[in-house]
Amino acid sequence: MAAIDVVLHPTDFSTQADQAFHLACSIARDHFARLVVLHVLPHSNEAPDDEDLALVDEASTEYLKCRESFQQMCAMAGDVPVTFRLVKGYPVGMILKVAREEDADLIVIASEQHRQSPFRLHGSVAEGVFRQSHCPVFCLRQPESPLRAASKPSTEKRTSPAL
Repeated sequence: MAAIDVVLHPTDFSTQADQAFHLACSIARDHFARLVVLHVLPHSNEAPDDEDLALVDEASTEYLKCRESFQQMCAMAGDVPVTFRLVKGYPVGMILKVAREEDADLIVIASEQHRQSPFRLHGSVAEGVFRQSHCPVFCLRQPESPLRAASKPSTEKRTSPAL
């Protein structure tokens, strides 16, 4: 088995991503690896695709929210060495770019399982990363929440039991 020196964890700060973060921390701790936590801000037409933290407006509310979330994650990581990256661009491309820049050995990303197809990954971000990554991807699949599932109309054919 190849050594794992760098674990990349892309996050959108969702509940599913939090669970993947804990898994990424465990893997990094077990392998004495460095953990890189990445958040991709939405692409805007005026910002270049490779805009990095140094070029993000540090007074913006999105920067301040990310910084606060990163500080909370750092506290949860404990003794795991954590590096944070904040970039602007298209999520799949930026995740793959940062994975190459950081020379990631493993990507740990969250996805949400959909009832319609148990093989579909959430949004296509996780799927795009999974399909195009230069390194292994651990995709932590989350079952669909019961509340969301209940709010969707059922497409199943229901039959009454025979008497």
